[in-house]
Order: sequence, then structure tokens, then C-alpha cells
Amino acid sequence: MARMLLLRPSSLQPIRRPYSANAAASISRVTSFAPSASKPQPPLPPPRQYPWQQQPQLRGTVATLSECHLHSLLPLSSRRRRRHRRRHRDRENSSSAAGRRPTLFQLPDLSHPSDFLRLAQTAISECNFIRCDLASSLSDGASPPPSSSSLRTTIQRAKRTLHSLDQISNVVCTVIDAAELCRSVHASPLWRRGAADAFGMLSDYIGSLNADENLYRSLMRFVFLESDGGPEKDGDVLEGLPPAYRRMAHAMRREFERDGIHLSYDRREEARETNNAIVGLESLFSNNITEKTKYYDVVGKENADEIERIVPPSVLGKLVRHPALHRTAIDPAAPSVTLSTDPLLTNTLLAHVHSPSLRREIYLESHTSLPENLPVLDSLVKLRHVHSADLLGYPSYAHRVLTDRMAGSPENVRGFLNRMEERCRGVYRMEMETVLNAKRYVEGGGFA
Repeated sequence: MARMLLLRPSSLQPIRRPYSANAAASISRVTSFAPSASKPQPPLPPPRQYPWQQQPQLRGTVATLSECHLHSLLPLSSRRRRRHRRRHRDRENSSSAAGRRPTLFQLPDLSHPSDFLRLAQTAISECNFIRCDLASSLSDGASPPPSSSSLRTTIQRAKRTLHSLDQISNVVCTVIDAAELCRSVHASPLWRRGAADAFGMLSDYIGSLNADENLYRSLMRFVFLESDGGPEKDGDVLEGLPPAYRRMAHAMRREFERDGIHLSYDRREEARETNNAIVGLESLFSNNITEKTKYYDVVGKENADEIERIVPPSVLGKLVRHPALHRTAIDPAAPSVTLSTDPLLTNTLLAHVHSPSLRREIYLESHTSLPENLPVLDSLVKLRHVHSADLLGYPSYAHRVLTDRMAGSPENVRGFLNRMEERCRGVYRMEMETVLNAKRYVEGGGFA
């Protein structure tokens, strides 16, 4: 280490620090290669400023010499402790920023599959608090305001009620939407299972929200000004609300009435239980598609050779994990290959197989339903009809779903599709002819 001269303002005397023999040798080597005075010299860098030579800015003014002198008189141990504390604080801040665990979908505290259930329970607790607050406003004897009350006060109360209902919807949907996405697309079975459990819990809770009389009465009493005895004049209040508030109020009222809030308690409970069974079947249908794998055999030596040319048997054995042999010689003249509906395998074969008949077979097998889903689908159709037609009084499940949609009714949907078919028929035939010509050019023939 080179010799350093440290000048303290207090003594103005050099403090010499010893240096080793290696440092002295390095200094001599540096000085031996110093340029001569005859050559132009580059400008020297400014001298190093040590902490006690730097004058800090205090309240926008330069520190006086006495302040620098006081700083230099601080014990060395105190300065070291301050420096150590500052470094430790900076290290903690940087480590906390760098070590913060990533979360799924950027939801707070969603870093493990088990966090889904905890978030669902937290959402339910928060919504229950809002429900109790709305119920207490009803039990306090609050009724439509008398004529002496100002219209502004009534509008503000209607806004608060809509904000509370919207907060319930936002809290629940923040978690259940993330759970529905995760259970459908996540690669890990643990994450899908945790998301499915949270989705089932919140779906059941949403059913109880849709059948909550206090929520419906709060909407009708404080927004539409309908008391338990009959309707009141609500035009002034609704007209005083912003357009977004009015749309929300009408949409929420239609949703309550669509889900059977007008039914008796026993009928509402029966409808809620039926809806929970429907949600369970829908989850089972989706889980079968995600978790189950369909296996099928492709027969024929040419087909087997074509598949082996694209996917080697060693790779196929890793993609198709089935107890059956991957290439079974049932008939020496007609060997077969066992394939699966794994997306990676299916997309690879569809992109590289030359035979049109083999591509067609792979496509149909990969897009037909799993055998396990056939009874699930039958039960789902029956329960949807029971829930919509028998319990809620709609002509069909389609009529109930389309009640608050843009189409409005199944008849409008059929008419729209028929009109689109008539308008697109000519363009469809022209584009199909273009695709068929490209297919004939590549394959040298038509469909197999």
C-alpha cells in the first residue's frame, strides 16, 4: 500500500502510515516509468478529497472551518460506528428489495399454493364486515328520507350503498378471477389444486351473496327508495346519480332478481345448493381436461414409420407414459403406435406429418372429449335445466344466461348467426378454394 499523507485540520501535521516492502517496490516501478519533462504532460486528475476535507452543505450554506474541525475531532470509533450503521442500513434495504418474494399475478402474499385459501378466507371476512354494516343500517330503522331531508343527502347515501356493494364484488372477484385463471393455465398441479379449492369456496360464497336479502333490501331501500311496504318515488334520486352509478344499480338489481331473490327462503336455498353442484361439475369438467390424458392407437406401418420419423421412440416414450407398449405388433403387417393428446406431441405431429389421413386422425382424436367427461357433461346439462327452468322459472338455461347480455334471448342469437352465415358464405367459399389450392400444390392431390 502506497504511503499516504493524511492532514487533519486540527493539527495540520502529516500522519505517516507505514507501508510494506512490496508497496515500496511498486512505487519505485511506477516512478521509473515516469515521462520526461520534455514531453507534454496530460492534466493531472484532481486530488482525492477525504471526508474531513469535504465541506458538507448545511441548510444550503458551506460549513465553517470550526464545523469541519468539530467533525475531525470526533473519535475514530464513533465515525466507524456511524459508517457501519449506514452500511448495514443500506445493505438491509437492498437485500429486502432484492429478496422480496415474487407473487403470482402480482397479488399480494400469493407466493405459495396454500396462499389461495388464505386469501379466499380473508376476502370472505372482509365482505362479511361490509354485509354487517349494511344490515345494521337496515336494522337502525333507516327508511326512505322524509320530505324535509335534502335530495343531496339522499343521493350521497345511495352512492355509499353502491360503493359498499361494489366493494364486496371487487374483493371477491380479485381472488376468484385469479383462482379461475390459475386452475386453468398453471403448469403445476399443486397450484391448480390450491386455486380450485379457493374457487370452490368463493363460488359457494357468491351463491350466499346472491341470496342475501339484506343486500337486496339495502339496494332497493337506499338507491331505488323502495320500502318494505311498497315503492316510493325514486326518479329524482336515480336521475341525480352519475350514469355509471345508474347502470350499476340497474345491473345489480337485475342480477339479484335473476338469481331468485324473489323466491321463498327454502326455494332460494335449494337453488343455491343446485348452483353449487353445477359449479362442482364445471370444475370437474375443466380438471379432467387439464389433468387427464387421452390415449389412442394409430394403426398401420406407414403411419408408424411416419411418426417414428418425426418423434424418435426414446422421445415418444417420455411424452406418452402409458402402461401399453408404444409400438405393439398386434399384426406383423399392421403395427400400431400409442399416442396421447399431450399438446406438445399433438402440435408437433400436426405441423410435420405429411399424410392427410394421419393428420385428420390426430386432429379428431385430440379434439374429441375425454371419456371421463361424457357423464359429467350429461349431469351438467340436466342440473342447469333444473336450476334455470324448474327453480327460477326461465324457459331454459340459455334464456337465463342471456337475460342481462347484449343478445337478450336465444332467438336473437340464432338470428344473428344466420345473418352472419348468409353474409359470409361467398367469402367463405372463396377462401376455402384458396386453401384447397395451396393444399393440392403442397401435397399433389386432394383430401385423402
